[in-house]
Amino acid sequence: MTTEPKIDSPFRVGAGGLVVVIEPERLRAACARRGWSLSQLARRAGVSYPTLRSALRGKTVRPWTAWKLARALGEEAAPAELDALLRTS
Repeated sequence: MTTEPKIDSPFRVGAGGLVVVIEPERLRAACARRGWSLSQLARRAGVSYPTLRSALRGKTVRPWTAWKLARALGEEAAPAELDALLRTS
């Protein structure tokens, strides 16, 4: 019996079809860089706050939801100077 290597991928196939997993810390950091609350992100992206909260807990979301979040974050770039001010552990 051959064991296939496990591929670390954000994509999964759920009961309703293709779903993705969003990295919560990256999403929070993207909001912080823009000075947005999570509620503001949900409103700008056109997703419900419960859906966003679920994604932040590591639950899967539909690819369309992830796309809407990425589009909202892409509309307003963070100041380049901000990354220089943030300390990484």
